[in-house]
Amino acid sequence: MSKVLFASARMSELTWKQTLPGKLDIILERLDFAEKLKDKKVCVKMHLGGNVGYSTIHPVFVRRVISFIKAAGGKPFITDNLHWVLTAAERGYTPEVLGCPIIPEAGLNDKYVYTHKINYKNLEEFQIAGEIWDSDFLVCLAHAKGHGNSGYGGSIKNIALGSMVAKSRHCMHMVQHAETYWDASKCTHYIDGCNLCVENCKVKCMRFADDKKLHVGFHECNFCLECNEICPQGALSIREEIAHDFQEVMAIATEIVLNRFPNGNATFINFAIDITPLCDCAGMTTPSLVPDIGIFASNDIVAVEKATLDSIDYRNLLPNTIIPWLILRNIEGHLFKKIHGVDPYVQVYACERRGLGSTNYEIEEI
Repeated sequence: MSKVLFASARMSELTWKQTLPGKLDIILERLDFAEKLKDKKVCVKMHLGGNVGYSTIHPVFVRRVISFIKAAGGKPFITDNLHWVLTAAERGYTPEVLGCPIIPEAGLNDKYVYTHKINYKNLEEFQIAGEIWDSDFLVCLAHAKGHGNSGYGGSIKNIALGSMVAKSRHCMHMVQHAETYWDASKCTHYIDGCNLCVENCKVKCMRFADDKKLHVGFHECNFCLECNEICPQGALSIREEIAHDFQEVMAIATEIVLNRFPNGNATFINFAIDITPLCDCAGMTTPSLVPDIGIFASNDIVAVEKATLDSIDYRNLLPNTIIPWLILRNIEGHLFKKIHGVDPYVQVYACERRGLGSTNYEIEEI
């Protein structure tokens, strides 16, 4: 079994060492990676958020991670994609506060990349950020939250999408459009004005666009698939399984990136606090779905993701936290599946199949 360190948000006594920053110090020691850091270029990959979002990882935690790396002799830098880095100071992330440089992952023109050819659905290549690729050690700091396309975003998303430049991130999202789900020859919208699918979509993710095609926003779609049934001409054939394609692509990207850090030269820390339904890319913070849980950490990305997801229980859903346009469906599965219609475990098992870790884990509580 893989070991997952866990620091609960609950306190057993009123002392700062019982708070999450104090427990994070212990986690960093027990991850046993300090001896690998001396004189190494250490990439700390995190999401710096956008606009007025305030639920990304708090600078207090980030500073402690940076201080630990520097004390071990490492040369840390924090990185994210260009846009989030350029606006990071608006959310309190500065080199002075965090204690190290904050660098755009692919340079100031977003063109410092390494290209990797792939062959999956409609994808032919990934363009991976050069600053991440050139590092000696990877520390993944991830905020656990929901995500429209993958159900959940944690360490896998932080690496898979977070290591790609904008062009590749866009192409990865477009993989859900690889198969045809709208038959223009059957649709009568442009003949008799039928608009039943658009009018009856509960999350308003469908539209007929200027290019004379039906467009579905799969980030918003919760795969209720009622549109398939309501279309009188049978012109729609959306399958829930196409949501899995996005997570499979995430696993492929994660494997490519982590293969750059062999022999345990990567570690993963998930912050299961301020657990919102949306990705931090949304540029806003919505109410937390469940009470704060704590911090999960492991040198096994599969184990830490499985443990984090397992801890987010739909039975702990806080009242009045489902935001407008999201619908809590009465279906079996994880809380994020009930919200986004997507099984968030697909990405975890896809990474396990690629030998990136094990879903069999044991918790060691701090």
